[in-house]
Amino acid sequence: MWVRATFAALAVALVHADAPPLVWERPEVFDPFAKHLGLPVLTGVTHRILYDPIPGAADGSGPYESLRHGMYNHHQRFVRNGNWLIVVWTNHTRDENGPGMRCLAKAGKVTPDSRDVDWGCDETLSELCPPAHPVKRRRNRDDTPEISGVFANGGLDVLENGRMFVSIHLKVCYGWSNDIRYHVGSGITGPIPDAHYQAYKSSGPNRKQGFRWDIYWYVGKYMREVLVEGAGKLVPSGPMYVLGKPPAETFQLTPTVTKRMLPLNEPYRHALPYCQAPQDLREAYSKGKRVSSIGRIPRYAPGTFKLAANGVNGLMHYTEFVRPDGIWVAVRDNLFENETYYAAVKNNRDDFYPPGRRTNLFGAVQPVAGELHNGGIWLIGSNHARTEAYITLSQDGVHFRKTWSLLSIKRKVTPGLCKTDDGAQYFHAAAVGPNIWVVYSIAKEQVGITKIPVALLTGLLAD
Repeated sequence: MWVRATFAALAVALVHADAPPLVWERPEVFDPFAKHLGLPVLTGVTHRILYDPIPGAADGSGPYESLRHGMYNHHQRFVRNGNWLIVVWTNHTRDENGPGMRCLAKAGKVTPDSRDVDWGCDETLSELCPPAHPVKRRRNRDDTPEISGVFANGGLDVLENGRMFVSIHLKVCYGWSNDIRYHVGSGITGPIPDAHYQAYKSSGPNRKQGFRWDIYWYVGKYMREVLVEGAGKLVPSGPMYVLGKPPAETFQLTPTVTKRMLPLNEPYRHALPYCQAPQDLREAYSKGKRVSSIGRIPRYAPGTFKLAANGVNGLMHYTEFVRPDGIWVAVRDNLFENETYYAAVKNNRDDFYPPGRRTNLFGAVQPVAGELHNGGIWLIGSNHARTEAYITLSQDGVHFRKTWSLLSIKRKVTPGLCKTDDGAQYFHAAAVGPNIWVVYSIAKEQVGITKIPVALLTGLLAD
């Protein structure tokens, strides 16, 4: 079936081959090296810090002292459940995907008129996914006989009746590869060729030989039901369940490299088999209709997610919007090309996207886009240094003619693996009432949020 769908996607690509997926009209004042990118600053928006962490132990190891501790915070996303707007993100003492990384959540109460969200204080913080291995710093070299760096990442599924389930994916970053196919994604489940794997005993990957991609290994998937209590605390309403087989005691990385897996923490270690969950829970989790999630995931045929039409196959992060004429558009960054977004179009929601085409739209990392009530399109992107964020508008979803600076931040951070002194990044958005809420991490340390009135954007687009 996916083969037919792939040919359908290629047919769509041929139909649109003569027209670029999108065109950005570069402002005369634009300067990629200037503060605010040389652009006028968008006024009428509100910025605030949603989560400001507290440093823990000086060496970044040891258990979390509280929900406010952990100087690495990233991968933030919105989830809506009735009157609750919930932000979920990953949290570690210092490092990206470090051992014992967990997921936190903060629930905000949408006001009755939907014009604002009350985010409260620390009482609305929750630990959504507890640490799966003891918390410690992530090493830049992988030369130990055992795997002890499992981290958790997860998300919330919200059903129409308000029931919520957290799905938890356990992974570990171990070793480095010279092939981008083994980087991120859903995680590698089996051995990879020895030629594409190195576990360094020095300070890090041998980039001269092409070993620049850390490998994400899949450990297991877990789930449990949660609910909102009181002022906004998310709490488990039942035990943890493991979907599929629990992690094995040994983990084969390549045909010649096998590591011992250290036991997981509770509640993962003695999680119940999913088949033992009550029937109503299993039916709800597997068959219950999900509320439309905030943010879309572009559809690609298997094995085509990273493909670009020009053969520079490093497409990674994404956003998606629907043009006024009904055409669907995916906008992507490319890990092999800085500050140039790629885009692809398709006719129908259920179609697969063809390989992305290089555009002239400036930007890097994770953009976010959406539709306005008048049919216009907005898109937020950033520079490769992640210090400058902009917003650009289009009436037809093809020609982006108006652009402003949205954020200009450079934060001095507590050192950590994959952390640098930069600013707002990895945007995610939710439309609530008359506003667009945008959440982002600031230098992978703080979590920031911006409220943009829809009327402001529609008015600017009409001028």
